[in-house]
Amino acid sequence: MAAGATMSLDGNSTYLPRPYTIDVNQSFIEDIRQKASSFRPSLDIRQPAWTDGPPSSKVMSLARYWAEEYDWAAVQSRINAEFDHYMMTVPAPGEGYNSTLDIHFIHQRSPREDAIPMLMLHGWPSTSLEWEKVIPDLVEPKDPSHPAFHIVAPDLPGYGFSPAPTAPGLGPSEHAIVFASLMQQLGFERYAVYSTDLGFVVGRSMVAEHGIHIVNHVTDLYLAQANATDLARYSSNETTAEETRYIESNSAFFTNYGAYASLHSTLPLSVAYALNDSPVGFLAWMYQLVYTVSDNSYTPSELITQALLLYLPGVYGNIRSYKELFPSLASLTAYRAEKPEVPTSVLQFGGFTSYPGLQSLNYAPRDWAERSANVTFFARHDVGGHFPALSAPQLVLEDIWAIFAQ
Repeated sequence: MAAGATMSLDGNSTYLPRPYTIDVNQSFIEDIRQKASSFRPSLDIRQPAWTDGPPSSKVMSLARYWAEEYDWAAVQSRINAEFDHYMMTVPAPGEGYNSTLDIHFIHQRSPREDAIPMLMLHGWPSTSLEWEKVIPDLVEPKDPSHPAFHIVAPDLPGYGFSPAPTAPGLGPSEHAIVFASLMQQLGFERYAVYSTDLGFVVGRSMVAEHGIHIVNHVTDLYLAQANATDLARYSSNETTAEETRYIESNSAFFTNYGAYASLHSTLPLSVAYALNDSPVGFLAWMYQLVYTVSDNSYTPSELITQALLLYLPGVYGNIRSYKELFPSLASLTAYRAEKPEVPTSVLQFGGFTSYPGLQSLNYAPRDWAERSANVTFFARHDVGGHFPALSAPQLVLEDIWAIFAQ
């Protein structure tokens, strides 16, 4: 079947893509605005800003902007105008999760006949809009010598406009089946995968279980884990300077700034009650992580939109994905005697400067990534942070073009 051809599974029209227009009920948007207008801030104490969380002054400023200036109608109109949106029902991914899922996705087709299909998988706290600054130039590069792509950018289940799972069991393998099915239903037999954050866990599972379909796994977060030997060498001061910085940065992050992931992975419903009740409270919860791992160049409208797209479906569905996906990270990047053959492109972006000790958070040594992946491309940048497609889109574009120009 030709790339890009629409297909159904077993001739069932249930599994055809359906054009989708984002149209959020205005009364719900007004209810959110009212909640933002009555937000009750916490009082700061005399300590350095961001020590315990986002400063009250910054959160109050965002609450006022949300209540008085933020224009969801304009954002919604822009998103609908700039991208082609679809909804598709995906068959039940297996015994672990035996219900069908509706997946919302952006599907931008290139006019180029040589375009390469690419599935782009985001994480938390993001949605398919994490890719909004790179999609246009990937689809139709201004320089015709650059590779072009058919982009499929879904919202993970429970994120954005993809309804949340209704039962537990949607783990890495099940997510992999969901998105392999999505690409199959769209007629893409061979395709690239770009992943980040929790999307990396899904991408790694796709490589392991559906690798025959994947021409390259590109990731900007290959979070390789230190093994027992590494830690023993570290204790004996035998690690390289690069290894030492990476171990210490990851230890600092998960010790001092990773409580959100632990809570999401253990008692997500408990915190979801509070976060669902306060859109500004959820924004503040998300804002702490964004501040920690990005260059913080976002406008108030961008921060609010990012929070709103996760608040709309109810936050329980997206924060709970940590319980299904996050515990699998270590096993997916552990040493493997027989590594998957799928070419893997590791992109590393720095700029983690909000807190001391995190500068090497994303700088896994190449040989550590090579323990579990067939690394065929490796690039390291000193800017971009955890959301490089938003913070440094041109660097992401240039890396992708370089990978597929080889």
